[in-house]
Amino acid sequence: MSALASKAVTKILKDRVSTQAPPDPHIEIIVDAKGKTKKVVRPLPEGLSKRDKKALKKIRRRAHYLDKGMNLCGFRVGWTFFIGIIPGLGDVVDAGLNYCLVVRPSRKLDIPDSLLSKMLVNNAISAGLGFIPIAGDIFLAAWKANSRNAHLLEEFLKIRGQELLAAQGQGPSGIHPDEAAAVGLSPDVLRQLFAPGSGMSAHEDAETGQGRKANTKPVRA
Repeated sequence: MSALASKAVTKILKDRVSTQAPPDPHIEIIVDAKGKTKKVVRPLPEGLSKRDKKALKKIRRRAHYLDKGMNLCGFRVGWTFFIGIIPGLGDVVDAGLNYCLVVRPSRKLDIPDSLLSKMLVNNAISAGLGFIPIAGDIFLAAWKANSRNAHLLEEFLKIRGQELLAAQGQGPSGIHPDEAAAVGLSPDVLRQLFAPGSGMSAHEDAETGQGRKANTKPVRA
């Protein structure tokens, strides 16, 4: 992928994903018909291959338990907080878990190098904070690198899914014309960067082809 293409993907994801403390990537709180709040698993984006769905679901769940799985005096923390308390060794273990459980499986999903680099930077910041005594562990709990990475991956896959559905005639493109203009690439070129249908099995691909054929209307002269 060219440098321009990498910057394009990075800018789009940065604009769409908040730089503030990330929400829980796996669980959301809703209000039911009776006005009561309850926790539910966040739905997956539409249009993803079975491979991407399975991987994203697993990564979101792992990020949840690493960053936000427990309540400590009203503050959501995860295993990385408690492991990081162990001087020296804890920070090394945290960095290893962050990479092995979130980043490494993400890189198998045909993501661009720019997205992988951003995830690694988030992990590097997390590792650096962990080496600061006491205050570092507090900032580390607030930074939540795994949740940030899970949200970056989900936004990328969400656009990929929208592009596949658009190719099937089942919805609009996930690429906004203004976004394409802002990064200096045509919408068609930009769509190619999100590899719609990536990771589909032969069976899924056959079904997709039939769906595209069924949704294609003949053009009259």
